[in-house]
Amino acid sequence: MTRRMHAVAAVTLLPAALAVVSYMLLDRPLSLFCRDLAPEIVQVFQWITELGVSTGYLLGLAALFIFFKFIRPRALAARRVLFVFAAIAVSGVAINLIKPLVGRLRPKLLFEAGLFGFDPFRIGYEYNSFPSGHATTAFALAASLAIFFPRWRLPLFGLAAVVGLSRIVVGAHYLSDVIGGAYAGIMTVFLLFLLCRRRGWLDFPGDSDMESACLKQD
Repeated sequence: MTRRMHAVAAVTLLPAALAVVSYMLLDRPLSLFCRDLAPEIVQVFQWITELGVSTGYLLGLAALFIFFKFIRPRALAARRVLFVFAAIAVSGVAINLIKPLVGRLRPKLLFEAGLFGFDPFRIGYEYNSFPSGHATTAFALAASLAIFFPRWRLPLFGLAAVVGLSRIVVGAHYLSDVIGGAYAGIMTVFLLFLLCRRRGWLDFPGDSDMESACLKQD
């Protein structure tokens, strides 16, 4: 197993362990706590949770790509916009394929019928809680932008975390769903990053420094 595969395995095991712990110990009490929050607090998070809807980002990024590709040509900017677009789109498709396979019951069923757990291959909104699509979008956006704007990585991931929290507060997801969505978004960006670098489709910040360091070692 290569060093890169070891790193991927390690990065996968940590969120998996956190999700399992959350499922066993935190999901139900945290969601029940949030259900009883003041309506004013929930309303604030209802506004915040809209930041996790992918449609606006995809449309905006598509418009930016057309602008940098055809109207005011800037090849690097166009490729970077396309990378962010792909991160959101690919991660969204991936989790929408996973949701019905997992069949995670949403908190709504816990609140209304005391049901908690999984019902694999069940189709319907109430049974596609894992992973959180909003969290996936937020973290895919944060991770892809952080590659190109590393100084903004902390606020980007901080905002993504708040979007993930909002899904719990509004009663749409459990904490483990958000952890799964965050992992899906970040891992999608990581795999796209490796693919684009290997194929030479896009230059990333720091690539020239890495090449110089390799030349010096040679």
